[in-house]
Amino acid sequence: MTVNKKRRKSERTGTPTKPARAASSRQLGMFLGALLFVIYMANGDSLANNDASANVYLPLQLLTRGRLTFTVEDSPHLFVQKMTYPEGKRTARFHSWDFVLDGQTMREHQRAGRLRTIAPYYCLSETRWPGVFADTFGVGAGLLALPAVAAVKLFDPALEQHPVRLWQTTKFVAAASVAGSAVFLFFLALATLGSRRAFLLALVYGLCTCVWSTSSQALFQHGPSQLFLAMGCYYLLRPQRPLHVLAGLSFSLAVACRPTTILVLAAVVLMLGLRDRRAMVRVLAGALPVAVLLVLYGLVVFDNPFSTGQIGKGPHIAMMRTGNPDLWQTPFYFGALGLLVSPARGLLVYSPVAVVAVWGMVRVWRDRKQYHLQALSLATAGMFVIAAKWFDWWGGWCYGYRPIVDLIILLAFLAVPLVPWICARTRRLVVVSILACWSCFVQIVGAYAYDQKGWNEHRVYDVVGPGPNQRLTYDDMKMAKQHTSVLGGTIQPRSETIDNPANRYRLWSLSDNPISYYLTHLDSARAQRQKGIDNFMIDGI
Repeated sequence: MTVNKKRRKSERTGTPTKPARAASSRQLGMFLGALLFVIYMANGDSLANNDASANVYLPLQLLTRGRLTFTVEDSPHLFVQKMTYPEGKRTARFHSWDFVLDGQTMREHQRAGRLRTIAPYYCLSETRWPGVFADTFGVGAGLLALPAVAAVKLFDPALEQHPVRLWQTTKFVAAASVAGSAVFLFFLALATLGSRRAFLLALVYGLCTCVWSTSSQALFQHGPSQLFLAMGCYYLLRPQRPLHVLAGLSFSLAVACRPTTILVLAAVVLMLGLRDRRAMVRVLAGALPVAVLLVLYGLVVFDNPFSTGQIGKGPHIAMMRTGNPDLWQTPFYFGALGLLVSPARGLLVYSPVAVVAVWGMVRVWRDRKQYHLQALSLATAGMFVIAAKWFDWWGGWCYGYRPIVDLIILLAFLAVPLVPWICARTRRLVVVSILACWSCFVQIVGAYAYDQKGWNEHRVYDVVGPGPNQRLTYDDMKMAKQHTSVLGGTIQPRSETIDNPANRYRLWSLSDNPISYYLTHLDSARAQRQKGIDNFMIDGI
């Protein structure tokens, strides 16, 4: 049938032509990305903390000083600064040595001996040069944000003096990265599932997992990593003609953002080496340029071609949190259970809909033709093992399963073959829909109420006395004050931070968990979230 005949038949039957369907699918994909981006930005703030600080300031450092490293002279806000007062020491945070506090600049306080620099925050790692520090979490995320930061700086030359605007700019990059990863998932799923099912799958990925509450909320490693992993999976799995060079390039860019994703590249190369060596060579060729740059960066900055800031800083952080510098000290079974079912960090608690994709990891091994997905399954398992063995499997202060949130995009691609199986039975579809609704609800709570300190630090107030052995503990300061006003006694505040080994039992508590905490403290947590962001960005003590 000729093209004109096809067009005339389409006009008679109302069936869209192939170009029309392709255009419609492109529009749907763009709508999906825009919708997710708007939802990610809708809470109006950025999840500002030290985990993302170096990534946020890296592009600005490159634009203003032409380097990828930091010193206390140019970036005092990335260092722990202590001010000495008659009543004790207090932490100061400031972006410029010209900032005036108590009538004097911070430089003058330093010269008078009242201000002392203690150490860099953990987001910075030592380099081969004394007093010069590098981004602990790699350069990939920060460099991805470079064009956006450069564009904003054109209109705001003093961007370094406006941290709120800078953090919002880099959140824009994080949110766009996660939304972009969903778009690549959609276009890959489109070929086998059709537009409606592909759209729903991408929407479940974007709204029912911690990519919403975590990856999209600040320029962590995760958002950019998930974007490049999605690109790599798309170019590797696309049915019409895989683009192996672009897949290799994409996976290597993910490694630049998050080093553990090298397991994805390794698994793909291994599987292709067994099945299609020409494709393996093309993947390696695509990965080579970024690999060379990463090796040169490690050699120049750390005097070790295979070193990363995270590995170098890891023993120090491990010692602080566990009393043991061993990076792999967690028993696998313990870390694995925690990352799967812990009420505070479990994947199957925060995103139970992911159980479908976990089943997909196993099912792909039934078909020898699915060797590309088998490679993703191997990589997912390997990255999960690393996270489970890592010294702080719970990820410090975070919401949900942040240590394995990068795996979610791989699980989403592994779920694609299972969608027809789910839709084949109404019962399956109903169960998955219920799991998706709970998962989405949990992410809404995290995106709007998670305040970092609230549950993770958990301030409590012990009322001691008036009798010698009387002690009551309150979660609310007001209730503690009411008690003392009526019955007497003194209030002793304390923290139950989960980074203290004595309090880590809270990670397993059914009654004391982040989801229930933020549901019962919704208004106060939202207010505390904004207060914490302001305190983090505004200079002062």
